Amino acid sequence: MKNIAFIITIALTIVFTSCKKDRFENEDQVPANMEELTVPSNFDWKTTKDVQLTLSASSNGIVEVNNNQGISYQKAFLSSGQPYTMKLTVPSYEKTVKLKFLGQAVDIELNSASLQHNFN
Repeated sequence: MKNIAFIITIALTIVFTSCKKDRFENEDQVPANMEELTVPSNFDWKTTKDVQLTLSASSNGIVEVNNNQGISYQKAFLSSGQPYTMKLTVPSYEKTVKLKFLGQAVDIELNSASLQHNFN
């Protein structure tokens, strides 16, 4: 019986001493709310960016817009001689996308809000 009481005492001691609130050394430096947060004036809060992409081709087919890992953002059917405009929303960190059309693969830099490409 003494062993059980001793084990329970040890277990309770461990439980109650291990559940302490974390203490931060510099608690006074952490802003209490968003109004107190100092953010540079040129900081961009957006996590995505929109690109208008106008595509045209000399033959009919499906174009696929992928990221560098091969994940598809959008697919569309291009008709011969008719430009197709799509609004592409990508993560703000994306710098290029890959266009695939009838065996062709082209990397396009996302350096403007409006881009054009013609498949010959």
